This record gives sequence, C-alpha cells and structure tokens, in this order.
Amino acid sequence: MEHHPHTWFHFIPGVNHHNVHMITTSFVVLMLVAGSLIIYPRLKVAQANLIPDKKFNLKTFFELLVEVLAGLSKDVIGPNHYKYLPFVGTIFMFIFFSNLIGMIPGFLPPTENWATGAAVAIISFIAYNYFGFAEQGPAYVKHFMAPLSLKGVKNIFAFGILFILLVGFQVFFIGVELIGNVLRPITLSIRLFANITADHQLLGSFIELFEWGLPIPFMILGIFVSFMQAFIFTLLSMVYISMAVSHDH
Repeated sequence: MEHHPHTWFHFIPGVNHHNVHMITTSFVVLMLVAGSLIIYPRLKVAQANLIPDKKFNLKTFFELLVEVLAGLSKDVIGPNHYKYLPFVGTIFMFIFFSNLIGMIPGFLPPTENWATGAAVAIISFIAYNYFGFAEQGPAYVKHFMAPLSLKGVKNIFAFGILFILLVGFQVFFIGVELIGNVLRPITLSIRLFANITADHQLLGSFIELFEWGLPIPFMILGIFVSFMQAFIFTLLSMVYISMAVSHDH
C-alpha cells in the first residue's frame, strides 16, 4: 500500500497506511447498508416489483446481481440454495464494492490489504463448516473420512491385517482432509490479495503516466477484475457450502 499512501481518509486524525483499510472497509459497509435501507422499502411490496423499472437504476442493478447469484447458487448448492443465498450474496457485494472503490481516485481498495481478505475467508470457513454441522449433525465428520469398510471380510487373520492398514490409512486421509480444509481460507485470501494488489498497482502506474484517454481501457479491465475476483471468491464459497451440506458422502 506504500505506492499510494494518501487517501481521503488520511485527513481524519489517527488514520495512517496501517489502518486505512479498516476505515475504508467500514465506509464500504456503511454505503451498502445505506443502499439497502434505500432499496428495501421498495422491495417490500411484491406487486410493485413484478414489472421491472424502465430505466436502469440502483434498484435494478441490485436485482440483477441477486438474480445472477440466485441462479448460480441453485446450480452449485442445489434446491436448498435459498438458505445460503443471503450469506454468499453478502460476501459478493462486500468484496465487489471493496474492489470497486479502488477505481475512485483518493481511495484504496481494502481488499488490497491481506487482513481484509483473510477476515472474509475465515468467515467463509467458519460459515460453511457451521452449515455442514447444522445440516448433518455429528455425521458431518464423515466428510473427513475415507468411505472404506471391512464388511465381507470373514477371515480373522485377514480382518486383523486389513483393520490395521485401514486405521493407518484413515489417519492419513483425515490428516490430508483437515490440512486441505484449513488451507481453503488461506488460498482464498491470497488469491484475492494478490490479484487486487496487482490490478490496482497497474492502474495507478498508467494513470500517473497518462492522465487522459489511455487509462480508460485499464479502468474497464479493473472493473472486470473487481467483478471476477468477487465472483470467484463467492463461487468457491458456494462450492465449499455444497460439499459441506451434501449427504452423498
């Protein structure tokens, strides 16, 4: 973040490059809450929303995003996707607008700081494991075990040898599954941090070199990257939820 340390928030006493990402995060959350309070009263009346608005506005923008996320969650999670749509939708909105605010001069994207991405990734990690336990109860731990059985082995000697091998393999398999599970939030946060940092640095460099005209394509690319990173993060969260609540294991 040292390549462009000054933002509008640095005029606030006590704000520096170490904590500006927290202030920007709070600002993004405040804007999303304000937008929700503006739009929600219009969405309460179902009959008034059967026909879309003729003009593209903030309401139709959010409706479009929710429709896309609802369709995607149904394809990934399944018929009960609506239970998890508020969670994954919140993640998408927060990451997308956190990325997008970096396109405005005088702001830094809070996702450019690794702590922001790590915090969201940990929330996703806790949530999908919670959803798994809520859906399946103690049977959720079977997701970390190999689906092996000694049924059909009648020879006592063979049963003993296979049992020892099975226990050893299960310990190894559970260890691998637990490590993979713990690595998920780490990979999510690193992917988000690296891509947004690179995108913002590239855009900042071209804006400094060419103030007019040329940065526009890179700004369009930056908007696309902001959307795609939020989309990928949300999609992976959906996949993890789908794996956690699945009864097929």
